[in-house]
Amino acid sequence: MRWLLILLGSLALAQAAVTPGWVRLVPPVVKDTAAYLTLENRGKTPLRLVGAETEVAERVSFHQNNREHRGGQVVLGMRPLPYLDIPPRSKVEFRPGKYHFMLEGLKRPLKAGEKVVLVLKFQDGSRLQVILPVEER
Repeated sequence: MRWLLILLGSLALAQAAVTPGWVRLVPPVVKDTAAYLTLENRGKTPLRLVGAETEVAERVSFHQNNREHRGGQVVLGMRPLPYLDIPPRSKVEFRPGKYHFMLEGLKRPLKAGEKVVLVLKFQDGSRLQVILPVEER
């Protein structure tokens, strides 16, 4: 059974691909930042992203920006997602104003040009390591 789970995890990784992204440089006093990339499902079955982690932050979550109308006003915000499904043969863009990873509780200030390792976790137990540069944009 264990070999079957390892094989299934390998299959999920074979169908997932990441287009290079970046981590937003924030002032040293700011303890949260965002990471962006494009996640592609090259397979024939859906992928479910259920989490992420990095050594530079206490936790990583992913969010979707949203816009609501309240009392005649437009309210912009973001809401955390418990998971994100990537349909077969499609891409999901994590970019400013859309989906994004929140690196919460930075353990130290990040520096422009440094590389951050982000590990994406999928429902089947597979993990995908992504290396993202810190950039001021």
